[in-house]
Amino acid sequence: MTEGAVLRTIRRMVPAGLLLIAFVCLPSFLYCAGVNAAYEKNLEGLKEELGRHGFTSDELAGVFLDSRFELYPEIVGRKGKGMNYFNRRFGLLTKRSVSRGKAVLIKYRDTFKGAEDQYGVEKEVIAAILRVETNFGSSTGTYPILNSLVTIAVVENRRSKWAQDEVVQLLKVCRQQGTDPFSIRGSWAGAFGISQFIPSSYVKFAVDGNGDGTVDLFTMSDAVVSVANYLKAHGWEKDKQAGKWQAVYAYNHCDNYVKAVFAYAKALKK
Repeated sequence: MTEGAVLRTIRRMVPAGLLLIAFVCLPSFLYCAGVNAAYEKNLEGLKEELGRHGFTSDELAGVFLDSRFELYPEIVGRKGKGMNYFNRRFGLLTKRSVSRGKAVLIKYRDTFKGAEDQYGVEKEVIAAILRVETNFGSSTGTYPILNSLVTIAVVENRRSKWAQDEVVQLLKVCRQQGTDPFSIRGSWAGAFGISQFIPSSYVKFAVDGNGDGTVDLFTMSDAVVSVANYLKAHGWEKDKQAGKWQAVYAYNHCDNYVKAVFAYAKALKK
């Protein structure tokens, strides 16, 4: 519903003597559903940026007036780096974990081989990233990533500009594909799919791995080939360890992460 339509509806439904109250309350109703007043100014700035990218007022109202839209201020202080991937709870190198990785390599043998042949990225490294990221798709995240990214964009922090750009990319993709943006669930940091791509990475590096005409990172074939494409684009060189390290580090800027990926890949090769 457009702003004008809302105003006309209010005029029909609200007695004349109460119209003043209705109009006084109107801005928060129209633009700040589920949003603390402290973040309204930044949210308006985000909408203006979206407007500069061609989103209409009707499209923006459809997003920000949706009952599913909300902010999660508590996520802003979280850190995604420095995790101990070798602790007992994560279970990365347990017999069960390694066996599962080998089973995935066998089940999707053709997909992994095709990715390895095309991009020169070892299939075990691709599998290792999928294991570390989401345990091969069993833990892809439960947050509507639109809400997560908008939160990071409007609750001021060092990543606000980055998140604003990601919101733009996400909504562009959803508009192009006719996807409900609230239907895409992932991590609190805005990553989604088996491979945990952020929207800009999806736009630049996601690949249709099974040839069905769509790129769906919640399918193993697309996730596998997309990871290989990402690593290749970020410096992976088959015979140069420095290039391999650089590529995996680009995936997650954390030394512990890179060590975990190569340790699991080595375990898969045994």
